[in-house]
Order: sequence, then structure tokens, then C-alpha cells
Amino acid sequence: MAPSSTGEPQAKRQKVCIQDKFRPGLFDKSFRDMLRNSIQSSKPYPHCKVSNLIDQDLLRRVQQEIYKHLHFTTKETDIYKVNQTGDLANLDGLSDLEQLRLPALRELREALSSDIFRNFVSDVTGCGALSSTQMDMSVNTYTAGCHLLNHDDVIGTRRVSFILYMPDEPWYPSDGGALELYPVTERDTPANEPTVSVPPEWNQFCMFTVLPGYSFHSVEEVVAEEKRRLSIQGWFHFPQEGEDGYVEQSVIGIPSLQQIEKPLDAQQEPFCEYTTELAATLTKEDREILADWINPDYLKAEFLTKISDKFIEDSAVQLKKFLKEELWQEIAAATLEADRCDGLTDGKMPPHGVGVRGNWFVQGPPVSQRFLRLSNESHKEEKTSNIFQRLRSFLETDTFRRWLAIVSDLEPKGYRGMARRFRPGHDFTLATMHQKNRPFLDVTLCLASQEAEKWESCEYGGYECYMAAGEEENDDPATYRSSDEGVLLTIPAGSNELSIVLRDEGVIRFIKYVSARAPGARWDIAYEFDLAA
Repeated sequence: MAPSSTGEPQAKRQKVCIQDKFRPGLFDKSFRDMLRNSIQSSKPYPHCKVSNLIDQDLLRRVQQEIYKHLHFTTKETDIYKVNQTGDLANLDGLSDLEQLRLPALRELREALSSDIFRNFVSDVTGCGALSSTQMDMSVNTYTAGCHLLNHDDVIGTRRVSFILYMPDEPWYPSDGGALELYPVTERDTPANEPTVSVPPEWNQFCMFTVLPGYSFHSVEEVVAEEKRRLSIQGWFHFPQEGEDGYVEQSVIGIPSLQQIEKPLDAQQEPFCEYTTELAATLTKEDREILADWINPDYLKAEFLTKISDKFIEDSAVQLKKFLKEELWQEIAAATLEADRCDGLTDGKMPPHGVGVRGNWFVQGPPVSQRFLRLSNESHKEEKTSNIFQRLRSFLETDTFRRWLAIVSDLEPKGYRGMARRFRPGHDFTLATMHQKNRPFLDVTLCLASQEAEKWESCEYGGYECYMAAGEEENDDPATYRSSDEGVLLTIPAGSNELSIVLRDEGVIRFIKYVSARAPGARWDIAYEFDLAA
């Protein structure tokens, strides 16, 4: 008679039970060796993907339980839009009845947090010991428009990041939602484009070692309508105090918010100072020059008075139909032609590098911003380069300075600015406060496509948002500014619209990521005017 299995030690029986939750052979030495070698040779930093990680029947039941019993909350900030549940560690705090509804999810959580799987992760990644008491795990679903921008996951004691995919099937790479991994040009500075893209697949497990200043990644926007990119994501942590392998951690990387602001501070160009005294009124020559560029209504005394009164009261004003109509039509035709040529009007995810031609180049780094910027060189062959060079030159004239002083009742002392193109599916700026404890006058001429109603809904991003900076310290860009409490002003991407905003110290701003579903690119010319005495 064979010996009874009940005679086996309980720990061994539990280990066998846990192993049954995973794919056959996962813990075999040959598979571990193969995976370890793959991770060690992977670029741009150690990572891997494992197909069919979890028992198929278990994962199907998990998916069903999630959609039947869990509630998702849509959260959106400058860095992401995603539908989230709470931390799965909170399952233990549910009532007995609620826990009975989620048996498969509890099984999966216990398997992923088990000693055998944690030791497997530690072994194949070579990351060292991992905590048995600290582990984060949550359920996310990305639907159309959801995305997560570039960051390195360096928060607290995070050591290994993982994602287990349960997307609707079939899921195609063209549906979006890929995990994108970025190399660095130097520590803390990711390249402008990823070198690895991992599309979601059912029961695929991806993980990578969290490396301060190196493990930069993003989640591509989901563009598929009526499809859900469901996943469980989380982090294994360094051992905590009192655990074997604990080492007191010093600062292991630049805090994420500083990562965002540091490169912007370094890139800040000096203001070009005006060399002439500011006249109190517009000369006849000024009016003739302005008449070649702007809507004649904005030269009338009664209009200028109303604009000035509005700005003085609100510290902000938006002027629609700012450029004269024939000039605007020339710009609109050129930008629409460029957007169509680059495939930016069909609602699909465009490839990285799209639109780089003429004098347009990618301005990064994507840990803080990404958009196309117009260089200072002339390029007569490329229509948009030529037009935006002319517009930029106009905004830098003493004539425009005098007009701006009249409508704002302020005295610009200097200026700096650029022409930009925010491409759908790629471009944004994150919320930052890179100024020297004094107010600035922001002047932005937005020249987005003529589908104004879509931009005004803000559903497709591209809007500019001003917020009061919070007082509390928070290193995590994925949880920072997650409510509307501090919003001071939101300006949708406009079609031929000039915005003038007095930005006080302590105010942050950003351009929301432009969705791949947007009607086209957000084109603008953005200037800061120095008001210092």
C-alpha cells in the first residue's frame, strides 16, 4: 500500500499546492537558468516576460470575479489615466460575505506572495532578498484613452515591479496598452523613445528590477474601443526592518518629482532682455504692423479696455480668433496637411519619431516632457517650419510687447519661448514649478485643428492646466495631484486662440497628454515674459 499523502509535512503539502497554481515546470532548475540568463542579457535594463504563468482555469475565474464583484474608480492626473481598485492587501479587511465572493482572487494573491514564488523572483532577477511582509498588489483596467507616462518606479523600498495581464481577447498590438521600456542617455535622463515594447497578452507576466535613475517605462495608451486591458500589477520590496537581509536604505535615487523638475531647470534658457524703454501707447507704425497679424477687433480701444479689465480682475484672459482670418486659414491648411501626412487624424497610435522633419525635433526628456519643438534655423521648404518661425518673430517684437503691456497693465522686461507641436499618442508636459520665486506672464497662441468642440470637451487631452502647488511632500508622480482640489484654471486647446495668464509663484502648470484619439496635433507658440524690475 502506498504511503498516505497526509503523512507528508504540512509545509511540503502547502508548497505543492502553491506550485499547482503556476505553469508546469516554472520552478524547474532548467527553466530558472534559462530565464535568469535571459534577464541578465536583456536591454535596456533587466526584465523578462513569462507566458502562461498562472493555471488557466484559476486566472479565468479571477477575471470573472474582478468584473463581477470589484469596483473600479477612474483616476486621472498629469501623468496617467487609469481605472483602479484598492490594494489587494485589503482583501483581508473585507467582510466574510465579501471574501466568499472572491475565492479565486485570494488564491492568486496568495500564490504571487508565496515564499516559493518570491524566492523564484529573487533568484532569476538576481535582485537579492525580498521582503515577506511588504508587497503591493492592485487591479487596474485600461480602457480607451487610458495611459501611464514615463517614470522609473523608484518609490520607497520597491525592488521588483510586475504585471500579470488579463486583457480582453483577442488583443492586438494595434489596440495599444504596451509596456514600453526606455534606455537612458545618462542616469536619471531617459531617451525620448523606447527601445522595447511588450504588447499585452492573456496570462503573460512581465517583471523588471527597479533601478534608480534607469528603470524608466510607460504604458502606451489603449486606443481600442470596447476593449479592456485588465491586469494585476504590484511590487516586491527590499526586506523591511527586522527581516533577514534588511539593510538600512539611504536615498537610493532622486525622488520622482525632482526627476521631473531637474531636467527642466537645466534646460531653462535665459530671458532675452528688451533694450528699449516701454512706450505707453501704440504708435501709428505699431498699429500698421499689428494689422498685418491680428484680428482688427483687438486694435479697437473699446476692446482693449474690456480685455484689460477682464485680465486685471481674473489674472487670465483668452482671446478667440486672435490672428487675422486669412493668416489663420494659411496656418490651418498647413498644420492639417502635416497632421494628415503624419497619420495623426485617424485615431490610431502613430509610431515614435513621427513628424520629425524640417526644423522640428523631439524635445524631452520624457520623464518631464515630450513634444516637437521648432529650432531657430530657417527652413523655407517645410511649410509649418516657415510659418511658425514668422509667428515667433512677431511675438518677440517691441510692437507686440507694447500691445501686451496695454492689455495686461504689466511691463514685460524680457521673453523666452518656443513653437511646439504636441502629437497625438505621444506628447505632454508634466506639472512643474520651475521659476525663481516671482510671477511670470504666460502668453500662448494655440493653433490646434478646427474641431473646436472636441478640444473643448478636454476628453482628448491637450488642455493646459494651472494648479496651486500642494504643501505636502510626495515623491510618487502616480499619486501626485490626483484630485481637482487645487485646479485654478483649465484652458482647452484652442483654434486660433491667445491665452494670457499671470502665473504667480507657487503655481504649477502642465499640458495634458494628447490622446491618440484627438482630432490632430496641438500646435502652439508658448512664451514666458519676465516681469522682474
